[in-house]
Amino acid sequence: MKHERKQLKTNGFSLIELLVVIGIIGLLISLLSPALHGARRSAMKTRCMSNVRQLAVAWSAFPADNNNKIVYGMPDDDIGWVKRGDGVAPIENGKLYPYLKTTDVFHCEEDKAGNTRSYSITAPMRGEKWDRHLSNPNDSWVQYGTDDFAEIITPSKQLVMLEELDMRGWNVGSWIMYARASRKYQWIDYVATFHGDGTVMGFADGHMEYWYWQDKDTLYASYNDQFYLNDQGNEDWLRLRNVYRSLRSENDVPELMNP
Repeated sequence: MKHERKQLKTNGFSLIELLVVIGIIGLLISLLSPALHGARRSAMKTRCMSNVRQLAVAWSAFPADNNNKIVYGMPDDDIGWVKRGDGVAPIENGKLYPYLKTTDVFHCEEDKAGNTRSYSITAPMRGEKWDRHLSNPNDSWVQYGTDDFAEIITPSKQLVMLEELDMRGWNVGSWIMYARASRKYQWIDYVATFHGDGTVMGFADGHMEYWYWQDKDTLYASYNDQFYLNDQGNEDWLRLRNVYRSLRSENDVPELMNP
């Protein structure tokens, strides 16, 4: 009696088929990675814009509870919108925290320096201030600011805060645009570009905007942590200057407002 051998059938993949499938998966991942990375960065930009809007709303609400005085724009252990130093505690013990009740909105996930607080208030909004040196008024540092909300001419056009990248461990001081009355087109701080070639900014009426920067020198300074950029004819400087300070004050200096 003859016994017939039955051929066993298998449903598995051959080695070649597995290699083909793995290759296809690898190709799809390489094709999808840029799109996924872009989607992730877009989501972080959206969160950052929400952060700045909440901070700007809180900032604009502060004067109503404080005799129309705006919050002190410097990190300060006594009266600052945040206290000095990095970490959660300086934020929670600052003057603006009660209007927000969260520290999350103070941080941008794209902050390359890893600072807990990724935003700073501008110098004219009760930040850093220098007076003219009487012996040489044209070569001194001049920053005229205000502590009175009523002195802001147009709140929707007054820059209050923006992203700042400070590699010194935490965002020290306030954000300053120019130093000397005699030298136009000069920056002191550079703009942060966490989300492409632009910066998220908050205004005195509580709204936020995202601005793209056009000048190559503006972007070079941002990418290389370059302070004190002096770039004659910089369109970014001119555009930002128009919202940097819009105050109704006897201390206004016309030559700083009109190039």
